[in-house]
Amino acid sequence: NTTVSLTADKASVVEGGDITYTATLTNKAQTDVTVTLSNGQTITIKAGETVGSTVFNTPANDVYNNGSTVSTTIEG
Repeated sequence: NTTVSLTADKASVVEGGDITYTATLTNKAQTDVTVTLSNGQTITIKAGETVGSTVFNTPANDVYNNGSTVSTTIEG
């Protein structure tokens, strides 16, 4: 069985900064694999590979909101 895991390159980021999400398969993909994230973004892992990534741009600073939390999960 092949499973997929999701990691982020940062635990925290300044508002308006970038977070890179990486999806990793336990075995090489036989065909292209698309991983859909709960934030609407997708990660494509090419056939023969085990890793793919996408960059998420966090919301810019909002003077009316004292910080915010961004999180995502794998859908499906």
